[in-house]
Amino acid sequence: MNQKFIRNINYKEVNGDSMKKNMNILFNRLLQKHGNGFCIGILLCLLLILVPFSGASLQLSKEASFHFQGLSSQRDGWEQIDSGVTQDINSVFFICLNRGTVVGDEGIILRTGEGGGNWTPQISGVMEALYAVSYYGYSKILAVGASGSLVYTTNSGMNWTVLQTGMMGSYFSCQMINETVGVAVGVNAIFQPFFTRTNDEWNTWDSTSFYIEHESVFYEGRLSDVYFINASVGFATAIVDVPAAGAIVRTIDGGDTWETVLFYDEPLFSIDVTWEGVGYAVGDHGAIVQTLDGGETWQELESGVNSALNGIDFSSETIGTIVGDSGIILRTENEGQSWSQQASGTTQNLLGLHCVTDMFSVAVGEQGIILRTMTGGYPEDITPPETNCTLSGNMEGGTFISDVLVTLNATDDFSGIATTMYKLDDTPWVGYTGPFAVTENGNHLLRFYSVDNAGNTEEEKTCEFTIQHPPSLQITITGGFGVKIHIKNLGNVAVTNASWTLLLDGGLLLIGKQKTGISTIEAGNEITLNSLVFGFGRPTITFAIASSHQIVQSSVFLFFVRI
Repeated sequence: MNQKFIRNINYKEVNGDSMKKNMNILFNRLLQKHGNGFCIGILLCLLLILVPFSGASLQLSKEASFHFQGLSSQRDGWEQIDSGVTQDINSVFFICLNRGTVVGDEGIILRTGEGGGNWTPQISGVMEALYAVSYYGYSKILAVGASGSLVYTTNSGMNWTVLQTGMMGSYFSCQMINETVGVAVGVNAIFQPFFTRTNDEWNTWDSTSFYIEHESVFYEGRLSDVYFINASVGFATAIVDVPAAGAIVRTIDGGDTWETVLFYDEPLFSIDVTWEGVGYAVGDHGAIVQTLDGGETWQELESGVNSALNGIDFSSETIGTIVGDSGIILRTENEGQSWSQQASGTTQNLLGLHCVTDMFSVAVGEQGIILRTMTGGYPEDITPPETNCTLSGNMEGGTFISDVLVTLNATDDFSGIATTMYKLDDTPWVGYTGPFAVTENGNHLLRFYSVDNAGNTEEEKTCEFTIQHPPSLQITITGGFGVKIHIKNLGNVAVTNASWTLLLDGGLLLIGKQKTGISTIEAGNEITLNSLVFGFGRPTITFAIASSHQIVQSSVFLFFVRI
């Protein structure tokens, strides 16, 4: 296990000095999840972007574009941004596409107003390591860290107020749940999970500690991350000291009491809830666990790596990103069913991230590293996808005589396929989800195109084909004076201008050996064809119309035929 996550912490307080971070303090420097004010911040930031252009005409193409400093040179999926510091950066939070804050060791706070292109230092008022940061709205920001440090601003960090520091304990994660309610989690001086909550915007706060219970045994440990769905229901990941393990605890009363919903054999470092009842947590040795029922049950997911995974964030219900040791970045686009590894361009341990949109994310880590992507972590993609159409069915002479199965196969070398759209004849455009059958007779025109995850749209393609199912005809051949052919159309489509052939093969025939013609038979109707015959012998009679035929043996004597 990486030494950042094996902790044997010895807390001391001598002559009033605050507890310092030693070589073993803290396992995971963790990101903070979206607060309830996140959407408010997005709207405010978009307003700031649009205001300078209020007097001009603004045209948007198929996708709106926002411009961030440094973006024009981005070629790789993740680009490294100069933070201006060398201390570890432990957590990042963006309230909109432009405005964000990172915190780190030695009380470092950096702020950007340019989408992460440039970072400006702010004075935190503490020298202790700050491990987490969380916004509510546009201006209220909470940061927490070692020695029980709580720092807070109500003016976007122009001035930070030190609420608390120099305590026997540490906070590792925090969240501003709404305008007045905030929480912080960590460990106290006697190695108990520690929880602090304010209901009045940090004018006052209360703290509680507890043990992690599993099968009637109580364990020491520390809370590494926290996520509240609302002011009452929240989850926290935990690291259990002895034995080395992890846990997820849940509260339904705002943090007054906590129950263990998962006791796990790996320390857990970060948690995110993406949808009602759906959540994820990550930890050491590539551990990923998922719940689909509000935390009642958890199942393991395969990450494909063995490194410590330090932070997880989902930008939507299906799309999420994980960061970890040695520069590992993983991404899922199918609710965690599979994870693909992305090139981060660094081997530094990544400690936290924030995914603002499916495309725009920022990750932070050791030695002042800040990474940013505007392409969902994929290399910059300016090439549209390519879609091929395959038609499957029985064909005669360029015409399908059966139902046609249509398969659209879209490929993209970079960001992957976001969607494939198609339109058959005069029907509306619909999203392609899998092969579909076309059953109606006639000429058909299929239009289709695909869009990749970078927003590149393929030029519309077309595919034309014709279906003409064989008619359902009942053919009866009778004799008597000449040959009589009775043809009944059993289908629900008329057989129009169908060529037919009557052939008598064998015997000595002077009249009626072969005859051809064209007939139309309405659906449900029957026609009779008559053919005069003169000769002797036992010819084989073959009659064919459209794709149907009938063969019978006969005897001919003069003008008379017996079948």
